[in-house]
Amino acid sequence: MKIKDVMSTPVVAVPGMTTAREVAQHMDHSGVGCVIVTDGRDVIGIVTDRDLVLRVLARGRSADTPIVEAMTTKPVGVRPDDDLDVAFETLRRHAIRRLPVVEGDTVLGMVTLDDLLVHNHELTGSLLRPVLSEISFPQH
Repeated sequence: MKIKDVMSTPVVAVPGMTTAREVAQHMDHSGVGCVIVTDGRDVIGIVTDRDLVLRVLARGRSADTPIVEAMTTKPVGVRPDDDLDVAFETLRRHAIRRLPVVEGDTVLGMVTLDDLLVHNHELTGSLLRPVLSEISFPQH
């Protein structure tokens, strides 16, 4: 299975001068835990709910802090046609939970650790059902 099969769309994006408060409101309204930060059409970073807590709130910074001051620059991404194991490995290697799905310079979606775990849970269930059925109701 490919990343494009489990990624979430659309992506929430904000300009770099958006305040931390406005970003939090976008996240709340959109039901997402991260947003892409842009400068015009260029992706310049990513910011997560955790970034807001650790880089703004915990440091006593104003809610009016421009998000460009709290974002992660040069976010790691994956391609839509990559296999799911590429996403798992990228998340593990970088100790992150969310990845932009990019094609060229365009962010097409997001894939999260939760997305991948839900998919694996569903796959495991579909593989185990016949086995459990055979164990529960042996056919002699």
